[in-house]
Amino acid sequence: MLKQRLAGLLLALATTTSPATAAIRPVALEAAGAADFMADVVAPYLVMQTALVNDDVAPVAAAARILQKGASQLGVEGQALSAAAAKAATARTLEAARAAFGDVSIALIGYADATRQPVDGKIVAFCPMANKSWVQSDGPIANPYYGKAMATCGSRTRTLPATR
Repeated sequence: MLKQRLAGLLLALATTTSPATAAIRPVALEAAGAADFMADVVAPYLVMQTALVNDDVAPVAAAARILQKGASQLGVEGQALSAAAAKAATARTLEAARAAFGDVSIALIGYADATRQPVDGKIVAFCPMANKSWVQSDGPIANPYYGKAMATCGSRTRTLPATR
């Protein structure tokens, strides 16, 4: 059921015509054949990240709810991630969504590090202006904390593990 909801969200995002959701289309395609952790947690996280880069708060709550449900299936190790996603699901402004996304990022990075969960093709980036990290697909920096105003602010700090 969770995968069906994720597929529905990603399909909705992929078929809308706004510039912000156009950037999410590659995430939707990437997530389609991914493993559970990638589809149920990382893919909705990347939807949130991309939406915030594009100053679009609309997709954040729905993606956070999907992430929360996926994280709730990760056992004790996923509790912090589930709680952070629940907070992000209630964000209604860009400022609130970005603050909540910071907590989700800390929890996701912590979970990936603690469990050595494979997160192939993803990097940790850091914004010195916000003093926060986030996960994104490998490639050019796409800063969710400052959006379009400073989309390239930050630097790659490391690659997440591809294998256990």
